[in-house]
Amino acid sequence: MSMKYRPAWDPENPFVAVSSGTTHIFKTGTQRSEKPVFVNKTASCRNACPIGINIPLAIHKASSGDMDGALGVYLEENPLPGVCGRVCYHPCEKECNRALFDEPINLRSFERFVSDHGRVDIRKGLPLGTRKKSIAVVGSGPAGLSAAYHLARIGYLVTLLEAQSELGGMLRYGIPPYRLPKSILDKDIQRILSLGVTVRTATKVGRDPAWEALKLYDAVFLAVGLQVGKNPFAGKEPNDSILTGTEFLRDPQRWSLEDENQRVLVIGGGNVAIDVARTLLRLRRGQGRNITVLCPEQRELMPAIPEEIAEALEEGISIINGWAPHGIRPTDSGGISLDLFRAEVKRDTATGNLRIVKVGEEARRVPAERVILAVGQGLDAGVLPRELEIKRDKILTNASKATSLPSIFAGGDAAGEKAFVADAIASGKKGALAIHLYLEGAVFDDELRDHQIGQSGSLSFQHFFEKADQPLYDLRNVVTFEQINTLFFSKKARALPGKLAPDDRKKAFEEVTGGLGAESMEMEWGRCFRCGTCIDCENCIDFCPDMSILKDMKAGSYIFNPDYCKGCGMCAVACPRQVISMKAEHA
Repeated sequence: MSMKYRPAWDPENPFVAVSSGTTHIFKTGTQRSEKPVFVNKTASCRNACPIGINIPLAIHKASSGDMDGALGVYLEENPLPGVCGRVCYHPCEKECNRALFDEPINLRSFERFVSDHGRVDIRKGLPLGTRKKSIAVVGSGPAGLSAAYHLARIGYLVTLLEAQSELGGMLRYGIPPYRLPKSILDKDIQRILSLGVTVRTATKVGRDPAWEALKLYDAVFLAVGLQVGKNPFAGKEPNDSILTGTEFLRDPQRWSLEDENQRVLVIGGGNVAIDVARTLLRLRRGQGRNITVLCPEQRELMPAIPEEIAEALEEGISIINGWAPHGIRPTDSGGISLDLFRAEVKRDTATGNLRIVKVGEEARRVPAERVILAVGQGLDAGVLPRELEIKRDKILTNASKATSLPSIFAGGDAAGEKAFVADAIASGKKGALAIHLYLEGAVFDDELRDHQIGQSGSLSFQHFFEKADQPLYDLRNVVTFEQINTLFFSKKARALPGKLAPDDRKKAFEEVTGGLGAESMEMEWGRCFRCGTCIDCENCIDFCPDMSILKDMKAGSYIFNPDYCKGCGMCAVACPRQVISMKAEHA
């Protein structure tokens, strides 16, 4: 700095450094052994998200008043934000760094809010229909919708083939409307179709048309799902009192179970079992005294989403843990009786599979008029090509989602992925990239390595589209809680959405969980650390003792002046979000 005058001498503070010229003559950068590096990194929530959504960037845009931009961030990776904002099991929240400070950010509610309030024309700037190669996507569940969406964004001609009369797969025919209103699903699907995707419903590939007809396409993505409910009593049923959870949820009114005096046993501890019990409760207008869920897992080990279990219990559903059926017999009244043994679930150390084991000699017998089995789903292999390699009820694929047949790829739970919506969407996205690279003659592993998020298996489609921005983003570097400077944050309670009262909600199919209001949502996104994402707080400029931090307006980032930065690291310490890190001068 320069001084135009010399201040008066103060006897109380006689040692005042005064310059009558400029400090620019002191090239303090020569003292530097380390240098600051400004690079956006990956937040732990994004690393945990199967879809790989850049959540901190979306929150930053929303908090800046750009709700459309926030939705755009989600749509770079996820074509179904309205769906996921309601039914996702939100592993992102479990890994949220804020959880180690007070409570995790309510990220599922944020995704719902952005989807409900943002507006984006996803067609803008995309090369729609510019590639003349055509691709068939068989199945319109979350994996198929995701694959069709991303392939269309790249520019391919996509045809979506669905066996049912409407699109959505298990999103439409497996998730009850009190969790996912059909209007929300339809909104997300229409956005996908706006990319020019051709739709053929009521088309059962393998029957009509035959598989040979798909040879007209340059590639095929199988997202057929696991549609067949497993029945361990198949061939042993004494009467027609047994059905599967998938059969029931596909058309609940079909089975004439509205009579509250009918005793119904739901076997299973997963989401399907809980959905079956709660759907039946609503068919019976809230009368649940004869609805019982029975599963081998203890309550804390049930695979269903914990909040769904809690809501079922609030609604009066009875859940019996630690028992499993081993026999079935008819009763004189025309019903059935299940023989149960005390059980627990253990993981096989050799295969890694879960298995039910008997514990002790305790046994019991439970009568019922109907039994609904929700013990897993299987693959309908009868409609698949006979040459397709299948093992343990799963379509075998390699790392690039390619099957044993040329030009045919597969994803979703039919290919062994986790049976969650988010994982299916991620599988479809990866399948879309794999098909594109296959048709381009590129190496999948190389591209995956370039766009992989953290050490997880998820990848960034936004990073794939915007390769010019790669130097400003280190996808592999995941920010931990220990790297957050929490001195810049204060503790605040997590915002929770409202829910319908149990006595009201169990009598109808209205959506149980509401969304956060604008004021609550604003407070919630204000809690977010924005880990690894520069939000232009300019702490680095304020705390730099050498005034050597400069903002590069063109690149939208910060740089340091090498003549004056002495590598003290103050900027890295002052950065609350670990965007700035120190590296050796000649590294």
